[in-house]
This record gives sequence, structure tokens and C-alpha cells, in this order.
Amino acid sequence: MKIYAQLNENKICTGISQLSGEVIQADMIEIPSADNSYLWKKYENGVWSTGTFEPQSTAPITEFEALKVENVALRNDLSNAVIELSTLIAMGGM
Repeated sequence: MKIYAQLNENKICTGISQLSGEVIQADMIEIPSADNSYLWKKYENGVWSTGTFEPQSTAPITEFEALKVENVALRNDLSNAVIELSTLIAMGGM
């Protein structure tokens, strides 16, 4: 097995792959282990950066707020469904 860091167009590791054979590609750098510490680091001139280059979201903050509200509603729906299911089971309905 060979383990590779997958680089994006900016030479930043965005994923780790374990493959059955050798791959020779500029965007696949062999690494010694499936170590997530390579994620978001830049590989340039044969050297890994010490800092990370994590992606920054470009989504508007209002989108995050809407998702937060939706998440709370879904959590409440799930909680209510669990309560209803527990009640049915307690009544011998299932």
C-alpha cells in the first residue's frame, strides 16, 4: 500500500489516499503514513509548510444563520419523534 497527500491547484493538501500501487502525478505526494497533520499544509519545493492554509468560506453569513435555524427545527422534530416513539413503545403499540 502507498499513501499519498492529494494536492489542489495551490499545492495544498486537501486529502489523504491509500492506494494499492504507485502513482506518479504532480498532485499526489507520497507520505509515510495516513497522517491527517498533512491536511491544509502546502507542499512546495519538496518541503511541507509548518502553517496551515485552511479554506475560508465565502458563503454569506445569512446563509449560515438560515442553516442554524433549520438545524434547530430539525433537532426539535427529531426530539418530538423520539418522544412519540417512546410513548408508543410504552403503550405496547410497536
